[in-house]
Amino acid sequence: MKWMNAVVCTALLALCGPALCDEGQTESPRDYAFGRSLDTSAPSQWYRVMLPPAVYEQSTSPELHDVRVFNQSGEPVPFSLVTATRPQATPQSTALRLFPLDASPLAPSRDAGDSDKVLLRSRNGVEIVLEGQNTAASGQHYLLTLPEQNAGEIALSQLQLLWNAPRTPWQGTASVYYSEDLKRWFSLREDMPLLDVVSGQDRLKLDRIDTDMVLSPDANRYLLVVLNSEHPGLTLTGVNAISAPAQAMSEEMSLEGEAEPLSASEAQWHWTHPQPLSAVSITLNGDGVLPVEIAWRSTEKDTWHPLKKEVLYRLEGKTSAPVSLNGGLVQAVKITTLNARLPENLPVVTGHRDRYDLVFNAQGKAPYVLAWGNGAAKPASVEPDMLIPADLRKTYDLANLPQADIQDNVALGGEGRLTATSAAERESRMNTLLVWGVLIAGVVLLAGMAWRIWRETQRKA
Repeated sequence: MKWMNAVVCTALLALCGPALCDEGQTESPRDYAFGRSLDTSAPSQWYRVMLPPAVYEQSTSPELHDVRVFNQSGEPVPFSLVTATRPQATPQSTALRLFPLDASPLAPSRDAGDSDKVLLRSRNGVEIVLEGQNTAASGQHYLLTLPEQNAGEIALSQLQLLWNAPRTPWQGTASVYYSEDLKRWFSLREDMPLLDVVSGQDRLKLDRIDTDMVLSPDANRYLLVVLNSEHPGLTLTGVNAISAPAQAMSEEMSLEGEAEPLSASEAQWHWTHPQPLSAVSITLNGDGVLPVEIAWRSTEKDTWHPLKKEVLYRLEGKTSAPVSLNGGLVQAVKITTLNARLPENLPVVTGHRDRYDLVFNAQGKAPYVLAWGNGAAKPASVEPDMLIPADLRKTYDLANLPQADIQDNVALGGEGRLTATSAAERESRMNTLLVWGVLIAGVVLLAGMAWRIWRETQRKA
């Protein structure tokens, strides 16, 4: 039993050892595999760095947890990783063609019985017959169409109604309908409030109607506005179609996969580390058409998951569109041809993922070093609000910070750091080994005790 107690005590001391040794250690540039110097000649408290493709390709973490910035003294400086976005486009306003319509009820035919129809007629001879629920909206009727010179679509987000300033305040409503052929009309918005009130030098207008549709010369090309107002002298002078800017989209980083032929009809493209891909582009090296089946996997040991059957093409300067993914980790993509052979020059497969910019606080002295590639690194990026105080954002806007340009390579810890393990991981492995050691030692001791008892029993017998 004394032996057993000694083994247990030794194991407990060993368990505490790694934690005590690693406690209080700070990172240094040598803990990272790769580095590039940064040019910070423009004076500033904060800088923005556009991460090069090598960071995405060589980082041990898909989320870039092993990216750091060090100052001249080798001390890490605070930084934040922010998603790079495209600048938003300004809203576009298009003046629609406006045709006032005169309304008159239609007499019901003998066979139709009671009928609720209204004839709308413009001065240029356009006639529209409304029936059913559309005729319930009485008031001023206006036909809207795309400008003659407009040949494209308009993603309509708002209609802005224009009228002359009334002498007295007024309020009313408007309903909007759409059609492809001036015969069948569908409701878009019903009884939307309108307002125009003047008080002294102030004027309050409610002149916009929110919509969500696409105006197109080939589809929904007509709109009908029915204006209901208590103001007898009020008429529309124009209507603008407002196309809202698209939501801010993340910029993409494109990473080309390494090709590996598997057979005459099958090949795969892989990346050194799994990447969170939102799409892949497969581009033929020459003109042609190639039907394929596309599959992907998240790790080398993962099974292949079917993605899509697609016809790849490159003709007349046009190429097949990228194939969407869900943003999960992708280690490799495989294509299998359908009743065809792969071309001699394999297609180029490019993965697309969100691009990040690094913003850091210039603490300490330059030169600063961008470092990455450390299997033992933990996330160190802080939120932008923790990096730049909110009340300084107008002066130091993230998008307008000076650029810290990537310069020369810096020799750091080398590729061996890619497989480095953290103190917690080493401690976990040591704990596992020690536990197994204690168990094995206990089994050996029990076996020895059993053997001694058996021998003493044999002697007495």
